[in-house]
Amino acid sequence: MERFLVAIDCMGGRCKVVDYLIRVLKETRCCEFVFFHILPTISPDKLRKEEVLRIEAIHAQRPDLAGYFWKEEDEKDMYRAFALARETLVKSGFSDEHISSRFCVESGDIADIIIAKAAEFGCTTIILGRKRLSRVKEFLLGSVAVAVLKMARGAAVWVVED
Repeated sequence: MERFLVAIDCMGGRCKVVDYLIRVLKETRCCEFVFFHILPTISPDKLRKEEVLRIEAIHAQRPDLAGYFWKEEDEKDMYRAFALARETLVKSGFSDEHISSRFCVESGDIADIIIAKAAEFGCTTIILGRKRLSRVKEFLLGSVAVAVLKMARGAAVWVVED
């Protein structure tokens, strides 16, 4: 069974990446999907005490997140995006049992993290959206999609225009 890592950007509404998956894979129901998002880190000094305590409780369950903190609203946006993506796939006939969601909170190169997580989760295909950047912005900032395309080894990469 083919396993896809679908990098979800939580900005905006409906995810064009998921719509693309449905169009391309509509006849192939033997797929597993791992929706993945990287939450941006924030200093615990910038969070309310209750938020720090809530995240520290999560650290106990997820040691891989220990030491990292994030905004609660970013987490809520991520879970909404995961739920919408899952609901869209299930309504299109894909099996709910073959859909999972994972996230991490790491600092570092986003492309490196996506590639490493795809390997860790056993995904053979990475799917991500690409925002249109001006040539100047792309030159100065780079593009996660372009970096993943250049660095990925042992996995197919699908880039969907957002």
